[in-house]
Amino acid sequence: MKQRVLLWWQGLAQREQQLLLLCVPVLLLGAFYWLLWQPLHQAQARNAVAIQQVQQQLQALQQAAPLLQGATVTARSGGSLSQIISTSARSFNIRVSRMQPQNEQLQLVLEDVAFEQLLPWLHQLYYQNGVRLVQVDVAATDKAGIVRVRRMVIE
Repeated sequence: MKQRVLLWWQGLAQREQQLLLLCVPVLLLGAFYWLLWQPLHQAQARNAVAIQQVQQQLQALQQAAPLLQGATVTARSGGSLSQIISTSARSFNIRVSRMQPQNEQLQLVLEDVAFEQLLPWLHQLYYQNGVRLVQVDVAATDKAGIVRVRRMVIE
């Protein structure tokens, strides 16, 4: 192999040899730059930006932590679970067709209700009354936006 290269080299004219001696290092330097140096440098820059963004997110979360820790659900207030449900359902114009107590839980069946009406009611039950939704079985009806709550368990 070495002899083949030497024979090839000696077969070249002196100008060709000088040209190759000049061009090969330049080509190797260019290949090193574009294949190794530039991709590594770009990856380092992207990682530096990502680290900065994560540090900013960490600062924001550390500042928000006291607020998030203080935003707990209020304890159940306003009487028994069935009283809370009756009162709040009436205020949201939601009709409860069946209410069945089960230990510390209450199982409900609602008449057909607008989905846009159901969500604020559940939100109010959880955040203002401390009532937790354990399970819900919701089905679509033939009317758009109206759902049938076949079973809802709360505590």
